[in-house]
Amino acid sequence: MKVAIPDEAKGAFVPRPRNANKYTVGTVALIGGSVHYPHAPVMAAMGARAAGAGLVQLVVPDASRIAAGVWVPEATFTKLATTCVPPKADVIAIGMGLGINVNTQALVSRILSGSNGRFVVDADALGILAGWYGKTDGYDPAQGQELVLTPHEDEAARLLGWSREKVSSDRRAAAIGIADRYGATVVLKGPETLVVSSDAKKIYVNETGNPCMALGGMGDLLAGVLAARWAYSKRDAFEASCAAVWLHGAAGDETVARGKDPSIANIAETIGEMRTRIPL
Repeated sequence: MKVAIPDEAKGAFVPRPRNANKYTVGTVALIGGSVHYPHAPVMAAMGARAAGAGLVQLVVPDASRIAAGVWVPEATFTKLATTCVPPKADVIAIGMGLGINVNTQALVSRILSGSNGRFVVDADALGILAGWYGKTDGYDPAQGQELVLTPHEDEAARLLGWSREKVSSDRRAAAIGIADRYGATVVLKGPETLVVSSDAKKIYVNETGNPCMALGGMGDLLAGVLAARWAYSKRDAFEASCAAVWLHGAAGDETVARGKDPSIANIAETIGEMRTRIPL
């Protein structure tokens, strides 16, 4: 199956140099998981590994450890706690299966407040942000802080204080509105996922992906892919987001074209295969 990388994403697929090591090709920290959703960050880790992260670092509860050991045994482990210190990484992704409560609110606040660096804010971390800023003038990222927010339509509605119906009726306006309100690059997930730059001047409409990808955990997988591509390229958040969304959807298309079950594991495997043979 031939693949055509869109212009918006090509810069994020630079070949690895021969002297590459696990630190130079991108380090990722993934913060998430709870008793109810222990495997969400593990699926994100599968995406990050498949998408090329040199080092995947999980900050997760004990309930996540068995799955992590099976699916991403090369990942490091830090126990999730309100006071835990995430390992240093090129990109931190937070929110997958985290839950929303007093402790996770404190954790998200501590990690984002005044911190520079690159952050993918996903799932329950979006819910926490929405609770703080959804009906206000928004969030002002700290100097040197870059954010990518990855909402589906329900999360977008909460981030904006809109109804779900209003978001569905004008997805472009919703994505631009979130970018303006939070000073972040936005990935509004769904059919024809939209990527909007933090200044709302660039918009990418993704054409890969298929209905068979409507599956729990698919967004977690994407969060890991995005973190890995951003950590590797160390370039523009918009470009990395376009690359991740395209690769994630293209892998879903190829998995289905092969007649394979579009499970999280199979799509992650296809992502890894595609990444190593993409023509550049």
